[in-house]
Formats: sequence, structure tokens, C-alpha cells
Amino acid sequence: MRPGALRGAARGRNLDGLAHALFLRLFPVIAAVVLATQVVIAWVNYADQIRLYGERAQMMADMTARALARPGWTHAHGPQLQALALDPAFRSAVLRDAAGAVVGRLGDEPRGRSFERIQVAAEIEAGPAAQPAGSLTLVLSAEALRANAEKQFVMVLAASLALMLAFGLTLRLAVRRHVLAPLARLLSAMGRVERKDWVTVDLAGSRRPSREIADISQAFNRMVEGLRSGDEARHLLAELERTHARLAEANGLVMESLGYARRIQQAVLPGPQALRGAGLEAAVLWEPLHVVGGDYFWIEEIDGLSVVVVADCTGHGVPGAFLTLIVATALDRILHDQGLRRPDAILAALDGVVRARLRQETKGQDGPGPGTGGSAGSDDGFDCGVCILDRATRSLHFAGAGLALTVVTETEVTRIKGRRHGLGYRRTGREEALAATILPLSDGQTFFLMTDGVSDQMGGASRRLLGHKGVAAILDRHRDLPLDGQVAALEAALAAHRGPEPRRDDMTLVAFRPRGR
Repeated sequence: MRPGALRGAARGRNLDGLAHALFLRLFPVIAAVVLATQVVIAWVNYADQIRLYGERAQMMADMTARALARPGWTHAHGPQLQALALDPAFRSAVLRDAAGAVVGRLGDEPRGRSFERIQVAAEIEAGPAAQPAGSLTLVLSAEALRANAEKQFVMVLAASLALMLAFGLTLRLAVRRHVLAPLARLLSAMGRVERKDWVTVDLAGSRRPSREIADISQAFNRMVEGLRSGDEARHLLAELERTHARLAEANGLVMESLGYARRIQQAVLPGPQALRGAGLEAAVLWEPLHVVGGDYFWIEEIDGLSVVVVADCTGHGVPGAFLTLIVATALDRILHDQGLRRPDAILAALDGVVRARLRQETKGQDGPGPGTGGSAGSDDGFDCGVCILDRATRSLHFAGAGLALTVVTETEVTRIKGRRHGLGYRRTGREEALAATILPLSDGQTFFLMTDGVSDQMGGASRRLLGHKGVAAILDRHRDLPLDGQVAALEAALAAHRGPEPRRDDMTLVAFRPRGR
């Protein structure tokens, strides 16, 4: 900034002219908006009154037509027409027989503009079969409605203009008092500071500045104090160190909370004792991308059946972890309260419960409270695979939604796919039906349920995804190892494939086979 620029701005700017310009620019816009709004409101009110007036006229015509529907009505209709004439808005009524000939008339022929009257007609049905015997045409005047609407519009317009004028004047006075006057003091102080006169802006007094100008003035005062003491840099450094300390403390609290959240998430997963008591030989790889993750698995023996479930919820980190708690709670109720044992039925029940919990079928409602739709734009869900191993029939029942079952035998590795769509998402109508696949058990079989975080590993010299074929090749190479060894070998191979590349998703794999192999 050139020397003297602040003084020139303080001396030369016409702050009153600024207030005047603001007033002249804002007032016409506000006036136009209010006027247009009043015109629309007046027109809507007038249209509603015309509609209600027309409905009343139609009701009068229908009631009179029913009163006339008797033998000899073409000659005995005087009382009914006279009753219509009692309405203050009545103008005319015309009776016609079935041939269209006029058999009765009361009132004057309608004249004037069509929008100043309301004309309705009603059929007269007579005889046992209620055959059309004639018609009644009723005309009511709408002049009173128009006059009343014009009067209301003028009154509302006058009141609105008065309010707008009062608002504009109040706004101008408020701007001068709380913006321009404090700004003039601030500009004057800037000019004095430019001359090395270390003065500050007085924020007290009757003309208190607006919050924004007060913040600017306070910042200016702090700057002046810093220049006066010559230690502004030291103060800024100290403030920066304090900020870093607060950030470190906040980060520690966040990490502590995440650590506690991980313990909670691990608590809902089956422990070593549960794995040993499930009637299976099992090994598990569960590795969230962050401290907590969106993958979930469950292994349990119920009614002589071994149940294995793996779920991959939308996202990872804290949001995914919240979804796993919903899935875990729903699965517990489905297995123990509802007693479902078919994998396709379990998936269907999980789909319904999670969709209801996430309010995925509710549209156009926002907000976190009860009865609301959560986030209207959300479309969260999960992929899931369920295996039921029945040792009595020596069979394994599998159903998947977005997850597949990998079967390793002594001669081959096969992958049994479930349906392509996941669970819990809003319905599109294109979802495939859930179906179970039944596999007979034989010696040498090992089963793997895994999330896509296992196969979606970027790495290698060409930086390609490992994919399902790559995982199958690793499992095939280590088929003769114990289950724990197979899982450890797979984890090591995945790390070697990634190299320096970071992981992209949570990883969960459950390897299992019947005991006694």
C-alpha cells in the first residue's frame, strides 16, 4: 500500500453516500419482491374464493334440480326458482325440458363480462329410471367477490408498502449507527497508526459496531498492541504451540475413543472359545483398514448346525463399524428369537431388518430423530454370505448376497457365487431372488468366506489387482497346510503382493471345515 493511502481513504470516502447507495439499491428490490408476492397471494385468494363460490352455486343447482325431479315439474317450479332468488348473488335461472325448450325463467338475462358471473348447470332426472328430463342453468354474480378482493389487495398493499418503508429507514439508520460510524472510527485510527501514533479503536460507547466490524476492530487493536510491544512474532509462536498442544490432546482423545470402539467391536465378534465350540475347525483373518472397520463375521453352533456368517458393510472406519453393530444385533435376533436356519431365509430377514433400521424405504424426510428418514440421500447396506453346515446330513447350505463361497478340494478350487446385489440398500426392483446352494460334504474340502478387501489388493510390478483368481491360486498352493497355516500364508502372500502399496479396504476371511479331517 502506498504511503498516505489509508489517510486518503479515511478522508475521502463518503460513508453517508455509501448508506444512501445501499438504501437506494436494496429498497426497490425489496419493494418489487413484496409487491409481486402480494399480487400472487391476492390472485390465489381470489381464485380460491371463485372456486368455492362455484362449488356453492353448483350445490344450489343440484339441490334445486333434485327438488324439481317429480311429475309435472315443467308447470310447478315457481317455489324452487323463488327460493334461488333469495340468494343475494342471484342473477337468473332458466329451466329447460329434455328437448331444450325453455319452460321457466327467473331473473335478468346475464350481461357484462364473463368473469363477473358464475354460471352452472344441473341435470333434472325424473321418472322411475331417473331419466334426464331437463336441465337447470343458474347464474350468480361475482361482482362482490371482485370488489372485496380489490379492497383487500389495496389494504394489504398499503400496509406492505408502509412496512417496507419503515424497514428501509430502520435499516439505513442501523447501518449508519452500527456499521458506518464504527468504520469511520476504524479508518481514522488506521490513519493515525500509519503516522506511528499507536492508538486503538474504542469499542465502547453508544454506537456499538456490528459483530463483524467489532471483530475487525479487535484484530486491529491486537495488531497495534503487537507492533507497540515488538513481540508479535513471539506471541504468534506461543499461540501456535498452544494450538498444537490442543490438537495433540484432541487427537489423543480421538484415538482413545477409537481404541475403545475397537474393543467394543471385537466384543461382538466370536472369541476363541466360541470358535472351538462351533463344531468346526476354523481359522479367521479379521483386519480393519483403520482402528475399527466395516467387516463382521460370526461362527456358532445352534441345534446341531454350524453357522458361519461374513458381512461387508458399506464403507470402513467408524461408519462401517456402526453398520456392523446393526448387522450383529439383527443376526442375533434372527438366529435366537426367530429361529431361522435356512441361509436364504436368514439373508432375507437381515435385509428387512437392516433396511428398516436404516429407514431406506422412507423418502423425503431428514433429521436424526424418531420417525424421520435419516439421511434422505443415504443408500447404505452390506454384502453377506451365510453357510449352514449340517453334520447329520453331511451337507453344507450356502446363500450369498454380494459374497461368494470358495471351496478348495484336493484337485481344484471352485467359487460358488450368490446373487450380485447386496442387502439393506433401497430396493430398485431389479434384485435377484435369494436362493440357497446345497453342497454334499466330502473328505478334503475346505471352505472360505471372505470379503472383497482380500481380493482387492493392488500391487505387483504392473500394479494390478490380485483378484479372486490370484487368491484362489494362493489357497491352492497352500492347501496341505493346517487352517491356521493357510490363513497365515495367505496374509503373507497378500503383503508381498502389495509391497509398498497401502491397503484399500477392510479384510475378513473365515476358513472352516468339519472336524475330524
